[in-house]
This record gives sequence, structure tokens and C-alpha cells, in this order.
Amino acid sequence: MTDKKIHILLIEDNPGDALIINEMLKEVYADNFVLDHFKRIKDGLEHVNEDFDIMLLDLNLPDSQGIGTFNTMNMHAPEVPIIILTGLLDEDLAINIVSEGAQDYLVKGQIDKQLLSRSIKYSIERKHIEIDLRKSEEKYRSMVEKLESGLFLIDSQNKINYVNSQMADMLGYKMDDLMNQNVFNFINKSCRNVFKKHLKVNDKHIGQTYEIQFLNKEGTPLWVLVSTSPLHKVTGEYIGAISIMTDITARKGMEKSIMDAMVEKDKDFFLIMGNMVEAVKPLIQTEYVEDFQDKFT
Repeated sequence: MTDKKIHILLIEDNPGDALIINEMLKEVYADNFVLDHFKRIKDGLEHVNEDFDIMLLDLNLPDSQGIGTFNTMNMHAPEVPIIILTGLLDEDLAINIVSEGAQDYLVKGQIDKQLLSRSIKYSIERKHIEIDLRKSEEKYRSMVEKLESGLFLIDSQNKINYVNSQMADMLGYKMDDLMNQNVFNFINKSCRNVFKKHLKVNDKHIGQTYEIQFLNKEGTPLWVLVSTSPLHKVTGEYIGAISIMTDITARKGMEKSIMDAMVEKDKDFFLIMGNMVEAVKPLIQTEYVEDFQDKFT
């Protein structure tokens, strides 16, 4: 921890448990902490915005019980990391609450100063990372939503796992209509081999663009300029690809050199290409992120 005093909010109605935790904190932090202790959730809520570094929260209080206790405090203090204090009978519930956003849980009667110190340290660090990721997500989500080009993510089975509204509009579908569909259903048969070829290129080729025809909802061909980034695990296993595409139907009649010059000036197109993996990372399903973890980190 830093030299700055750590500000701890303890909401615990059992005086004995509160005393034990206070003594442990003294052993760990000496005088380098400030502890505010309340016995009821009502009192905690009145002080929750006082810039606390960590919250130690008993689930069963005189005026609140179970998961509702956590939900209430987490709603009013979303940026404060919360460690659940639980009895043995509440352990399963505490584990479930961790999946809902609590940083950790400690079983009363099994806490020692090392465990308490480690839990506080890592909970604060994880929460800071979580907040930074959320800010990053908001930044890249905004970038993707403002992008005029279409963006889509496919898995190793060529199913669409993410698509932005621009691509859906381009093809005349709603976003939900495209989700979990095979991407080749929307690509002209004559162009499918070209798209397949770009799923197999090495990372050094990322950023190369190529032309193919997609088919809109009416079956009308749509010429697009596409750049594809294949994704692989460290082991080399292919796990999918991210592609970005720009409608060039209106440009198709131009000389290629003129069209290339226009694309070169499309700063948004190449900006998002450089940040594409990071942009899509927060937008895909949690279990899919785990598959992509080696690529994203």
C-alpha cells in the first residue's frame, strides 16, 4: 500500500467481529488507516460517498439481509471495492455475490491479518483495473459506434459474434438478425474464397485491404473494401477474426488509383484498424473473451 492512509468502511452489526477486524487492521497498517464502522446499512449509506478505498460488508444486518445488502451498497458506491463478510452458512451466497461484482469474501472465524491484508490489497487493485477497463470500453465503444464503416467479429466456426449497427444498416438487417449467423451467408459465392484466404494470413499482413461482394437483405450485391485481422492463441490455434468494411459500391466505377487515394484519406478507417482488437474486446461475450485472452493481452 502507499503512504496515504487507507480509508476503510466497515458495516458490521456484531461488536465482537468488528473489534477483531479493527485489531487486525491495527496490526497490518498501524496508524496508517482510518476505519469508519456502522452497524446498519442505513448509516453506511449516509457516509458511503466519503471517498473510501475499500468496504467490508456483512450481508446480514438489522435492516438488510442477503444479496440485497450487497446490491444496495454496490448501487450507491459502484467504484468502491466491496469485500463480503460472511458466516459459514452464507458462504455459497457470498460466492454468488462475487460473481455479481463483489471483489472477495471472507468467512468470519477464519480471517487472520495476512488474509485480511491480502484481500484488501488485491480487491483495491482489481477494482482499479476494472474501472480502467470500463473507461477503455466506453472509449472504444464510442469509437466503434461513431465509425462509419462496418465492423464484425466471427468465431472459429465463422459465426458472427459481434456486429456494429453500421454493418447491419449496410446490409439492411437488424443487428440481432446477424448475430450467430454464418458470415458466408452474406458473402457472394464468387468472393468466398477471397475472404477465406484472408482468414489465414499472418499478423504481419494485418491492414491489407481487399474487395469482395456482400449481399444485402434483398440479395443485391454490395461491393465493400475489407480488412481482416485473424486471431490466434499463443499456441497458434485459430479462434476467429475481426473485419472492418467500407461500402465502395459508388466508387467501384472509378479508376483504382483514385479510389485508393480516397481510402488513404479515410482516417477513421485506418484509425479503427489500428485499435480494432481493443475496440471489440469489451463488446463480446465473457466466455468468448476468455478464448481471445492470449490475443488481447
